[in-house]
Amino acid sequence: MNNADVIVIGAGASGLIAAGISAQQGKSVLLLEKKTRPAIKLSITGKGRCNVTNSADLKEFVDSFGNNGKFLYSAFGKFFNTDTINFFEELGVKCNLERGGRYFPESNDAHDVVNALIKFVKNNNVKIITGSEVTKFVCKDKKIESVLLKNGTQYSATKFILATGGKSYPLTGSTGDGYNLAKSVGHTIIKPQPALVPLVSDDKNLKKLNKLKLKNIEISVLADNKVITKLFGEIEFTIFGLTGPLILTISSQVFSLLEQKKLVEISVNLKPALDDKQLDDRLVRELNNFGNLPVRNMLKTLLPIQMIEPFMDKNNIKWTETCSAINKEKRKKIFDGLRNIKFKIISTRPIDEAIITKGGISLKEVEQSTMKSKLIENLYFCGEILDIDGPTGGFNLQAAFSTGYLAGKTEE
Repeated sequence: MNNADVIVIGAGASGLIAAGISAQQGKSVLLLEKKTRPAIKLSITGKGRCNVTNSADLKEFVDSFGNNGKFLYSAFGKFFNTDTINFFEELGVKCNLERGGRYFPESNDAHDVVNALIKFVKNNNVKIITGSEVTKFVCKDKKIESVLLKNGTQYSATKFILATGGKSYPLTGSTGDGYNLAKSVGHTIIKPQPALVPLVSDDKNLKKLNKLKLKNIEISVLADNKVITKLFGEIEFTIFGLTGPLILTISSQVFSLLEQKKLVEISVNLKPALDDKQLDDRLVRELNNFGNLPVRNMLKTLLPIQMIEPFMDKNNIKWTETCSAINKEKRKKIFDGLRNIKFKIISTRPIDEAIITKGGISLKEVEQSTMKSKLIENLYFCGEILDIDGPTGGFNLQAAFSTGYLAGKTEE
């Protein structure tokens, strides 16, 4: 099969949907994947559980993608979260709703999602060729005629869908190849950068905090001592810095601030549920209750044990200092520590470790109602190769499914 009606490049989440939808319209479809099997990244997403979508409404979905969210209105209008759930259930994968509006396969196994997508394309007679790395578009008069593979093979088609992903998790195949292909035919690439990625800190207490998870806390992102963003939820400490849902969500913003040479800190409010009076009253009560016992004993009522020593270090509390010796000024210091414990951020982890990529094909050059290139008449885009990135929680996979559906559905 050296020619087809449609060639889809990249067998990830969006590419598989695009290929199957194209084939449902009676098109002959060739799906080219450079790795030895399809959807490797999808098989490890969500820590191997695969958060397929979210129950959020359309406005919340669009807003979650920031300034570029409006571009997704058409895609979400054609294929949205309920469509995703129904799609997988029809393929035998029932999805369960969890906290935060997250939908996971009932089996908690991402491979079930992958297998369902492969079943979908095979049922529709899509031909998948793995180990096929596309290195060149062969064009004439602003139209692609064929693609050239690294091994010298050439395939022609009337429609081409580029679904090669971003630059995150390169071992799964996302190495930015699609950017070069798009650039070769005139498309602008917004600089790729890591998104949904852990942050690196130089804080000396990280070894003691390693693997500690803090739930129901509030974090603030500070740039040159100015609060930029506040979020409520969960974080986790690592040997090199911070991770967890809140950290991943603000990571691309932090990357941009670091690029601007700002002093970036993450401030953690350990007791956001208490107002100032309630927290101070609690401190007074605990200090009185513990009397002549060391402050470290009292802190066990307020903090996880793993955090006590780092907290004392950051707030200059002596190991032998007793509760009865804490005057109003020192109590204020403990109060401020509970409200505002800071960690200086020096970088993000590399893009190789990012869950998704921020940046990609400029949306100004793509028709949002079709995913069609405005520069090349038979080229379409879908998935992470586009300059769209959202928070954790199933938002990005839904965008991949929706843009893939639209790219595949569009008739010539």
